[in-house]
Amino acid sequence: MKEAEHGSGPRPLAGLRVIDFTAFVAGPYATRLMADMGADVIKVEPSEGDTMRNAAPVVNGQSGFFSQMNLGKKSVVIDLKQPQGLALAQDLIKDADVFVENFRPGVMARLGLGYPELKQLNPRLIYCSISGYGQSGPDTARPAFAPIINAASGYTMGEFRYQRGREKPERSRNLSADVLGATHALIAIMAALRQRETTGSGDHLDVELLAGLMNMMPFELQEAQFPDPELKVPVFDPVACADGFIVVAPVTAKNFEAMARACERTDWMQDPRFATPLARMQNWPRLIAEVEAWAAPLKAVEAAALIEDAGCPCRKYLTPAEALENPHLIQRRGVIEIEDGMGRHKVVNTPFRFQNASCGISGPSPELDADTDEILSVALGLSADRVAELRRGAIIGTKVT
Repeated sequence: MKEAEHGSGPRPLAGLRVIDFTAFVAGPYATRLMADMGADVIKVEPSEGDTMRNAAPVVNGQSGFFSQMNLGKKSVVIDLKQPQGLALAQDLIKDADVFVENFRPGVMARLGLGYPELKQLNPRLIYCSISGYGQSGPDTARPAFAPIINAASGYTMGEFRYQRGREKPERSRNLSADVLGATHALIAIMAALRQRETTGSGDHLDVELLAGLMNMMPFELQEAQFPDPELKVPVFDPVACADGFIVVAPVTAKNFEAMARACERTDWMQDPRFATPLARMQNWPRLIAEVEAWAAPLKAVEAAALIEDAGCPCRKYLTPAEALENPHLIQRRGVIEIEDGMGRHKVVNTPFRFQNASCGISGPSPELDADTDEILSVALGLSADRVAELRRGAIIGTKVT
């Protein structure tokens, strides 16, 4: 998919083989980013496929959620519960560079694919485990999805303190814990690959969603240890306009003055409630209420443009549909269209780029079992007769019912 590429030159991870035993979000997104950078990512699935293949929205039998997380990969279906299936998986891993899994600790070991076993097969293997609470500790065996980590990390209640008129936290589908976990996993994998150049040995990486999300709250966690009832910090309320909402961030003196000029309220600069940084912090809700009174009759795009053009950060709140049409992202190919089983649809491209290398979505998400025969033939050297025999024995491939 040449039109999806950022930059020019070879992809930085070309030639790297990644065995992907992941599901849901954190693991699949980490390996998708590796595929975007040129890695050969082989997604190993059970006969029924990754659970997220059925996640809404589903069009023409294909999940858009799954598509976004698994672009550019290859799908191999192997029954790991059968000895021959396990042996095939181990053969794939023997020559791999990276192995990624995000199941509950202990699952891979029970399948015969724990790090000690695979290290014996492939001492250079970078084995990355992504889990809610890490591979050790009192909570390691607890099940975890992003909403659970949101609660356990303090993140949800940290946000709740900023909400008004609510008896309980807002409901949410926030997947920050998973996306951060994927990002942290990618960082760790890149560092381990660099270390392998020096030592010649692989490593077992233990990536924890819980601590990852807690790093999103530097103020809240420090303030929890050193509480100050007089402490005031800005809380960025949505400002209501005639047809939507804007967010404004007058966090510096120059920002504040620019906003005051845009709102034709230069009197705020002499108002004792707002004239100094400390006064603004202490009276922040009042300041935002004044801005809202100015913005109420204006369209959100107009109000945001007036404030931003004056020199204060400000943007309209966009819906997800509007964000996909953002001309800035489209021009930078941050949002592109792909063609897969769903038809033609938009996806978000790789969120970084290189000056002297290329990256970007390399292909559609794979159909279940689409690449099993090719991978076993090319990577393992199995004959067509042997592959057919494995299919007849239901060692590989989807089950025919």
